[in-house]
Amino acid sequence: METGSSLIDYYEKKSCSAQWLEFNRGMAAELSAGLPPEDLKQLFFRIGQRLAHALPIPPCRTLGELQDEFNARWDGIDWGFAVLNEEADGVAISHACSPVAAAFGPESTGWSVGFFEGAYQTWFEAQHMPANLRVHALTEVHAGPRVDLRLARVDP
Repeated sequence: METGSSLIDYYEKKSCSAQWLEFNRGMAAELSAGLPPEDLKQLFFRIGQRLAHALPIPPCRTLGELQDEFNARWDGIDWGFAVLNEEADGVAISHACSPVAAAFGPESTGWSVGFFEGAYQTWFEAQHMPANLRVHALTEVHAGPRVDLRLARVDP
């Protein structure tokens, strides 16, 4: 019988193609050596924006419809899935089964989450949300195949 830990280990091993794993890890190491974490996070934010523009989301009427559209895009590129939960002061975004942590290594999680911030921010902006709402990764970043984010108001 498999344990939860061994299932996650297996998933992480299989979530990034063997032909790209060492290349991605080497690239992450060089990026980390050459740029401060905040610059790397901003770079990955811009990459996330580019992905969101390449995979646009049509206007949605409900949060459930938006979640379905997000997941159709992620499923199309084998990048996991999102669960959106409306809260009193924002929207919780849990993105599961992302290959990013496996591809770049757990030490990259602090800056690679910028990718998801950029993608979700761009998709939410396309829904004509108020300008003072921002997507940000939660302070407790998981070094694994799940990323927790939040869409919430930012004070000016």
